[in-house]
Amino acid sequence: MSRMDETISAKKEKRAQLEKLNVPVHPYSFNKQQTVSQAREMMDQLVETAGRIMSIRAHGKVVFMDLQDSTANIQVMVRESEVDANKFSWLKTLVDRGDYLGVNGTVITTKTGEITILATDFEFLSKALRPLPTAWNTAESKEARFRKRYLDMLINPESKRVLDARWLIEKEIRRFLQDEHNFVEVETPILQPLYGGTNATPFSTHMNALDTDFYLRIAPELYLKRLIVGGYDKIFEIARNFRNEGIDQTHQPEFTMIEWYETYADYHKIMDVAEDLVKHLVEKLYGELKIKVGEKEIDISTKWKRLRMDEAIKEYLNIDFNALSDDEVVELLKKHNLKLKTKYTRGKALFEIFDNLVTPFLIDPIWIIDYPRDISPLSKQHRKNPELAERFEAYIGGKELADGWSEIVDSIDQRNIFENEQKNMRQGDTEAHPLDEDFIEAMEHGMPPLGGIGMGIDRLVMFLTNTWSIKEVIAFPTMKPLSPLIATPSEHQANASHKNEESDAEAKPSNIELANEKSTNEKSVGAKENISVELPSREKSTELLRKYIKDESLINHSEMVALAMQAYAKVLGENEELWYHTGLLHDLDWEMFPDEHPNKALKDLLGDYPQEMHDAIAAHAPDRTGKSPQTTLEKYLFACDEICGFMNAVSILRPTGFEGMKPKSINKKIKTKAFAANVSREDIAEGLELIGKSADEHFSFLIEVFNSK
Repeated sequence: MSRMDETISAKKEKRAQLEKLNVPVHPYSFNKQQTVSQAREMMDQLVETAGRIMSIRAHGKVVFMDLQDSTANIQVMVRESEVDANKFSWLKTLVDRGDYLGVNGTVITTKTGEITILATDFEFLSKALRPLPTAWNTAESKEARFRKRYLDMLINPESKRVLDARWLIEKEIRRFLQDEHNFVEVETPILQPLYGGTNATPFSTHMNALDTDFYLRIAPELYLKRLIVGGYDKIFEIARNFRNEGIDQTHQPEFTMIEWYETYADYHKIMDVAEDLVKHLVEKLYGELKIKVGEKEIDISTKWKRLRMDEAIKEYLNIDFNALSDDEVVELLKKHNLKLKTKYTRGKALFEIFDNLVTPFLIDPIWIIDYPRDISPLSKQHRKNPELAERFEAYIGGKELADGWSEIVDSIDQRNIFENEQKNMRQGDTEAHPLDEDFIEAMEHGMPPLGGIGMGIDRLVMFLTNTWSIKEVIAFPTMKPLSPLIATPSEHQANASHKNEESDAEAKPSNIELANEKSTNEKSVGAKENISVELPSREKSTELLRKYIKDESLINHSEMVALAMQAYAKVLGENEELWYHTGLLHDLDWEMFPDEHPNKALKDLLGDYPQEMHDAIAAHAPDRTGKSPQTTLEKYLFACDEICGFMNAVSILRPTGFEGMKPKSINKKIKTKAFAANVSREDIAEGLELIGKSADEHFSFLIEVFNSK
């Protein structure tokens, strides 16, 4: 029997003993008169409150407890002399941390200054059968935190603070739009016969009742505009959306956003309302108009600057984009290793340069306006320049906050744009907007002048709480299931057969062999990369490495990452040479050009290597390049880089190096923050999430790789 099984068994026995004493272990209700927070303010008064026991300790004839509800914690003191003796007996012996208790008593202050309820009576309210964890915030338990978020909220005050802020933000958004601007909150379908409202890849499903395929909503926009046609003037929806795209620090496939639309308004009016909304939310959260983004404190109280996208490129990069020829624009893209997803246009190139090179400079609040029209299919043509759209985005602290525009209300104009999107779709753009005939027909009945905006609630909460992981601001983020939730009878049979086969096997497969069991839903867009550029020999790459790196420890690190990448490529069926070279040269410019890493290598040192390798090296340093890992190659490089350096540091301390090393020794050192303090525990945890492996799986695999070298 495992330790957990023993614990559960012991708690069940305590429950049974309580029942024998006629103590209801799960009563129907309790007359809770005050929250714990309210009780803390009622000094020398009688209170009747309840909550979960977060700690319990007996000292002879006195029992102390910490009682917690959703509002606060308070100490409870129970003296044997002041309560029923039988109740005191079972409280002392049969009640555990995690159980619920109702308490009557007087609020006092102890000699040590602790606000305490001196109990005169209490009632048992619920028996917990599993123990609560005592620590739930270390890097290696991050995945467990998100999988068992209910425990995370319970144990980590910071997690609950962020989620409390989220609920307040959503409440205040509603109040601001409804009470101060007379908007109406509405609802639109999540299941749609045709997706639309933005450029994104949808989820699809099949409705049995209608024998028809449907899409999960990627945006509420087109249905909200149908409501405008139907006669509404000011509407908003806080909508749950679904996009079948990557998962990273700032993106989840299921997310929440708000869109609002106002008739007779243009994009300048929408910006005014949005700016006031953000200021309103900051004031409600912090009592002042200052927020922190990273380590920067930013004052948002002044009127936010409005700057055209091409002007921003000129101001921050000193590049006059409008004076460049198409050939010069293409060269500029190549210089900065920027690739367009689809066919080249000047507008797409303008946005790519802005998005990758300018946004890190946008620290103070700013509206970037007047986007290229060919990347804004739902935005109205600019009133002065037909190549631009009256579109805006808000930026604070180098991060984008909101997206909006003067809306297209001309059905002919909208049809032309949709048809152009169809051309893009035929050319391979999986995110191109489909042509929605029903929406066009609605528009043909007439629409007034209209302004609109979309704002991600998750991104907004990240901004306002300075919490830069989207999983932290979502109560239950999307995670890869550890095992199938429902198994069919045939699957049960298959599993049983598989187990029998395992029992008959003479030897278990190695960790490297086990890694080859890759499920189909782990495959990413970048798997099986096509190498368009022939790779140099390993000798040439090693010469290049030693040309720019003289530190033997850094060379050793590069070689370790190369071996790790090669081993993973082998079991995943990927290009071993590409993965080896990528691991070997990922830190090529680190020693000589530390301030320019990895951009110096990508720009000047790796010209003979394929683009897939460039992309992976850029993605292993997202804070410097703005590129997050998306493809299989990119994810595994990110997952191997930081941990290889950490494991090497562990091996140096051991007389036998990697021989006999166990994953638990690495986990132990990760918990010791003073050890290899320069290694990011956050990056190690994020790497595990990216490749969908537990710490033990990843570490065991790498130990085997380094033992065999």
